[in-house]
Amino acid sequence: MDKQNNWKEFSEDISEITKKIKSHIVEDENIDDLKESLKLIKNTIFESFSDLTNIVENTVKDEEIKKDVVSVVNKLKNEVTEAVSEAKDKISSAVDTNKDSSSNSEEE
Repeated sequence: MDKQNNWKEFSEDISEITKKIKSHIVEDENIDDLKESLKLIKNTIFESFSDLTNIVENTVKDEEIKKDVVSVVNKLKNEVTEAVSEAKDKISSAVDTNKDSSSNSEEE
């Protein structure tokens, strides 16, 4: 009877470990997806602002106005892409911190 209980506990332990592994894989995949999405967003924003700059340069005739508008668009582009980069870095940092703390708690 004791052998059956030992095997049952052993089987339950393996099931629990399997669940933990699966949950970590899903979390890592979600985080990677989120990072990739932020990267795509950043690239899309950058391209959109670049397109806007091209439109302004090709349609506005007054050189002073063109220069001012392009300057504003470039500042906006830089600020938005920087904000997205910061968000991505914060997510990466938070995930790394969570991994460190979860691995520490699992080791204990």
